[in-house]
Amino acid sequence: MKYQAGNNILHYFVEGSGHPVFVLHGIGTDHRAMKGWLEPIFVEREGFQRIYVDLPWHGESVCKGITSTVEARNILSTFLTDLIGERSYSIIGHSYGGYVAQGLISDHLTGLCLITPAIHKKERDVPSKTAYNRDESALAEVDSDIRTAFETLMVDQSADNLQLFLSEVQPGRSLADRKFLTSNWREFGYFFESDPLAKRYDGRALIIAGKLDAICGYKDYYKIIENMPNSTFAVLPSGHLPQIEKRQTVQHLVNDWLEQSY
Repeated sequence: MKYQAGNNILHYFVEGSGHPVFVLHGIGTDHRAMKGWLEPIFVEREGFQRIYVDLPWHGESVCKGITSTVEARNILSTFLTDLIGERSYSIIGHSYGGYVAQGLISDHLTGLCLITPAIHKKERDVPSKTAYNRDESALAEVDSDIRTAFETLMVDQSADNLQLFLSEVQPGRSLADRKFLTSNWREFGYFFESDPLAKRYDGRALIIAGKLDAICGYKDYYKIIENMPNSTFAVLPSGHLPQIEKRQTVQHLVNDWLEQSY
């Protein structure tokens, strides 16, 4: 489905019915990177309407007039209001999608799930890059661009994890607006005007971090959970994509969070 706001178009999918759960993927991919691991949770769980959206500059969304996270947040906020009205809702966001999610906190947000999220901090405290379970023969079969992305994001570099990466993350990578994403917007347009998590959030919150995540790390999150009194903070032995490396654990944590997120 498509949502149009002026010259900008957001591409999205809706699954199920009930309490809205807005799902935001990470940078450089599209909604499929979230849908693949999230949908199995709802096979035996009813009462949730999942709204998967391709962020501006990603997937089949066409947002040439949007050049900052503030503008991306604004169009997503308008889209969400037009779609669900004044109903309460929850958000699941990964990485950059987790940062955008923070900008969508409102009185109607009853549940916030952030998976290895970017936060309002330019200098991140991250561990050194590491890797294990490397399957050299499997890695040798993919082109250099895919291999570099996989090795950057994953620490458990098994053949099975590579296949999940290829089926869920890579399809969106081929559609992302790399020219924009590699431009100087990261310096001038990436951050909000102020930290969205500087204020207290009393809703049900879940933060999942990767202890070996060399992209966002995990230590900086200790500072933000102080403003989230009703939160669970899980640090998993994974890299930036725990939903692939520790899928069952992530699904269990998200399933538990859903119990009280509305």
